[in-house]
Amino acid sequence: MRFVDVRQVPAPVDQVWAALHDTSVLRRVIPGCERLSPLGPGSYAATLSARVGRLADTYRGDFEIVDLRPGAALVVRVNARGRCGRLELDLEVRLDRGRTVSSTMLAYDAHARVGGLVARLGTAPLTIAGGHLTGCFFRDLDRTVTAAGAGRSEQRLRASA
Repeated sequence: MRFVDVRQVPAPVDQVWAALHDTSVLRRVIPGCERLSPLGPGSYAATLSARVGRLADTYRGDFEIVDLRPGAALVVRVNARGRCGRLELDLEVRLDRGRTVSSTMLAYDAHARVGGLVARLGTAPLTIAGGHLTGCFFRDLDRTVTAAGAGRSEQRLRASA
């Protein structure tokens, strides 16, 4: 399955880049993330729970972030297994200045592969679930960086008063 989209995030590129490398932010914005433990720079042991239709499972595996061009492009790789099958994800993300100075244009191209019992659900439900999970990730990333930006603005106002 493939998911491609461009999202506008209301925060500067450097702030979005930092959020995509912050373990605590990733734990909050990755749908179903139960555990994300650093193993080394950009490498994590992950536990994710997911539900597609009547089938629910917990996946354990590796989560890796590879910087292609620091501040501008990265790749996320996920390889995980659960009782009902396996999940592999390759996600390319490109960050560019958005329509305004304080926004980021975030383009992504995700390739997801599933195997085992979960693959028997068929393309339609898996595509719907994948689209939903992708939407949740970017919605929560948007909320997180927006809240962080508002917090920094409030601190600057207090400091100048």
